[in-house]
Amino acid sequence: MLAGVHLSTGVVRTGSDLALVLSGLAIAAMASAALVMTYVVTWAADQVLAVPLVPALLQVVPPDSGVRGTVIAVGLNVLTLLCFLVVMRLSPLSGYHAAEHKVIGAIEHFGEPTVDRARAMPRAHQRCGSNLLAGVLPLLLVGIPLFQYYPALAAILTIFGWTFRFQTGYLIQMIFATKEPTDKQLRAGLESARKLLYLWRQDPYKRVPPLVNLWQRGFLQTFAGLIAGMYALEMLYNHLHIFLDF
Repeated sequence: MLAGVHLSTGVVRTGSDLALVLSGLAIAAMASAALVMTYVVTWAADQVLAVPLVPALLQVVPPDSGVRGTVIAVGLNVLTLLCFLVVMRLSPLSGYHAAEHKVIGAIEHFGEPTVDRARAMPRAHQRCGSNLLAGVLPLLLVGIPLFQYYPALAAILTIFGWTFRFQTGYLIQMIFATKEPTDKQLRAGLESARKLLYLWRQDPYKRVPPLVNLWQRGFLQTFAGLIAGMYALEMLYNHLHIFLDF
């Protein structure tokens, strides 16, 4: 997260609401940077291939139909995702993400996290949300564009992607979503882990209603920040062709 590492059991947590919202905004900012990168790459390909890729990316012309339109749609979807993953890899968020996984691994294996124990843990984690994302990406990026003309292929790729979501998620984590945390990032993770364990030990058997559990996990706050940031990004995106004189 933006202000360090957020950990939660669903009953207790270590991050504030404001920090979680800011983390969502940070993800939206990375999406903005990825959009710029996507535009630059698309413009370069447009010049080389003499294919109107930029208008298709900016959605200022109706998409081509048939095989060519499908290939363009899938290619732009994949390019946009890759640009976002590259931006994430370059951002501090990937280091904090790795610190989160490492301290969680240290807790799971040793009960009490330390610097040496956390450093020894892998950056990828089986329960990371990247695995779920990897499972639905084939549907969103490839399956939907292909469905109109190649429904059988779209279904096969969607099923294949979901079946191998953990393997794909592992690769996404190792290549893009995490990087070896700095000492500062790892310390932030350890501080968060120790705070979480302290809070949990005050009442280890405490239970809360499902909605409170969801709030404590921080998904809603992060999602709210992400939606606010994406709304601002969409407004910019919808008027980008004006700024670019397209």
